[in-house]
Amino acid sequence: MATASEVKAGLDDIATSIRNSRQAYANAKARIQAAYNELNAIPTTFADAIATIDGYTPTGAFETLAKDEKAKLQQEFTALKNTLSALIATTEFGA
Repeated sequence: MATASEVKAGLDDIATSIRNSRQAYANAKARIQAAYNELNAIPTTFADAIATIDGYTPTGAFETLAKDEKAKLQQEFTALKNTLSALIATTEFGA
């Protein structure tokens, strides 16, 4: 059986573990929100490049490659943004 001092030390260790986990959770929430904000900025930050690519008629290798790569990045962008948005919207995330 544990002594009173051992029990007290155990309780302190449990409190420390909970505090560390809560801080990790808060840090994760902040990082997820920051990632979402960064994704949201892409259309504005890169508006000129996106508009230029959108205006391309794929008549050459460069234009074709740019349009293809943009399409792939758009799919990845949308999937990640949806994932982050859903995570942020969960009750557990907002708690």
